[in-house]
Amino acid sequence: MGWIEIALTGTALLTLLLVLAVFRLRMVSQSRAAELAQIQAQLTVLEQKSRSLAAELHELRTGSIGMGERIKLLEGRHKQLDGALRETREQQQELAEMDPDTKLYNRAVKLLQQGASVEELMDECELPRAEAELLFSIHGQQR
Repeated sequence: MGWIEIALTGTALLTLLLVLAVFRLRMVSQSRAAELAQIQAQLTVLEQKSRSLAAELHELRTGSIGMGERIKLLEGRHKQLDGALRETREQQQELAEMDPDTKLYNRAVKLLQQGASVEELMDECELPRAEAELLFSIHGQQR
């Protein structure tokens, strides 16, 4: 074999290697392109999920702000009602203290709480025996 034949054989081998390398590069390139397309599809799905979660978060924030405002409103209303209730109780107490019969019975109950007897109630509060005994039976036993 001469130089020419060796050169032709070498050139043929190099060409074959070059063709194989180009073929291999194409396969790798196609594989990489498929991977890239898959990654891009995953990225698109993740972006959609991210937008959806951001929208849900916005709704939750808006709802929680609304709930906070509603709670403040209800707390204010509760304070108003609590004040009105306290005021009504005070007025009721004042009215009860203005009624002479109520004053008399309140005094009798206080005397019973201090240990007064039926006779003492009759003397101090000018109550008939039946009323004094009734009050004693109701409030005298709570001592």
